[in-house]
Amino acid sequence: MTRKCVFILILLVLFFPYVRFNSVEVKATNSYSVQTIDTNAEYTNGSIPTPIEGMGIWYVWINVSKTQIVYYSLFRDGANSPIVNFLGQHFQVENDTEVFVGNTLTLIEVYNDTNEDGIPQANFTSGETEIAYYLLVNCSIGYEATPIQKSLEGEIQHYTWGFKYYTIDGFLVNCLEQLGNLEARVTIDHLGFDYDFYVIENVSYIKTSFDIGRITEIQPEWGEVSLDGLGLSLLFSTITISAKPYTAHVNGELYNSTTAANPATSTSSGQIAVESIKAYEFLFGETYNLTRGESVETHEVKSEAAATTSVTQDAQSDLNWTLKYFEDNLNISDLFPVASGIGGKVNLDCNLSALLYRICYPVWDGQMIQHDPTYVAYLYTAIPEFPSFLILPLFMIATLLAVIVYRRKHSM
Repeated sequence: MTRKCVFILILLVLFFPYVRFNSVEVKATNSYSVQTIDTNAEYTNGSIPTPIEGMGIWYVWINVSKTQIVYYSLFRDGANSPIVNFLGQHFQVENDTEVFVGNTLTLIEVYNDTNEDGIPQANFTSGETEIAYYLLVNCSIGYEATPIQKSLEGEIQHYTWGFKYYTIDGFLVNCLEQLGNLEARVTIDHLGFDYDFYVIENVSYIKTSFDIGRITEIQPEWGEVSLDGLGLSLLFSTITISAKPYTAHVNGELYNSTTAANPATSTSSGQIAVESIKAYEFLFGETYNLTRGESVETHEVKSEAAATTSVTQDAQSDLNWTLKYFEDNLNISDLFPVASGIGGKVNLDCNLSALLYRICYPVWDGQMIQHDPTYVAYLYTAIPEFPSFLILPLFMIATLLAVIVYRRKHSM
């Protein structure tokens, strides 16, 4: 083989097109919603229509360092917008095991911390609870989406985006009664969600920022309703899909919300492990800011792993019709076509979640809160210097060149 042939062979291998995700069509199973998410893109955002006129899903897509982020937030034009969002991440752990972890804000609760442990105790099987009201925030006058942007901080690439609802019509509902038993109508100034995604070596981070506006108006249905001395908690439901068995862990111990004996287990974090490998971690943060008039107060965040028995079945009814639009557009096989061992539509039913958790703000009083929890994924491999599919051809070239040199030396 001549030097010219070897050179041409090297060029063909090095400039061979990179392997990428295919663009996929995210199509709802009810045949109403059709939208293409360009999964080839490093990052993008757009909207997916739903069967309800004017209502859609605003999405964000990121595909970097062998991990993908999908974010959904529901909106509606021409009418009050329902408030619900979803954050999911697909990645691989050791032995190239595929994993998908999703996170949904399920309920906002108002609680009276009678035992002063900072977290709401609730067992709706026995009927004992510190949760005074559910704060239903099912519609807003308007919304604002912040398109995804890429920026460089030092040597780290950051991807930031956000979604904000404002002038929100809310309802305080007695959690021990049917959800139709309205205690008061309230107006919430705003509810904002901001995100910052970045990767350092083989660990990815999603720093979230919750901006919960103050209650600007309370209209009781009867009697008096006061929020003085009451705390606020955000109940989240997680979903994990893995090619191998997975478990949730709280305080270093195995945990499962569906079988947990204690309605509330105080913790500062939660983890998802695939077999014995830590794959994902929820870091709930240490402090939050509360704005009261012109002053800003700093308070300690509390958090808990929550048993399924601490959530009433009635509380899920108002979410069923909104979450199904996310489910119809969350098909693992479509979003991540190269994934092996996992697939199908994601089920967001919180009754199936192995890890329900609450982020708790013991001091609230209806004031504005800002807090920044973080979600961490442990990626088995980052992007190599050369794509993995080049390793074998390069090895063959190196071997071929070695043979050529060897033959020349021995032919002299």
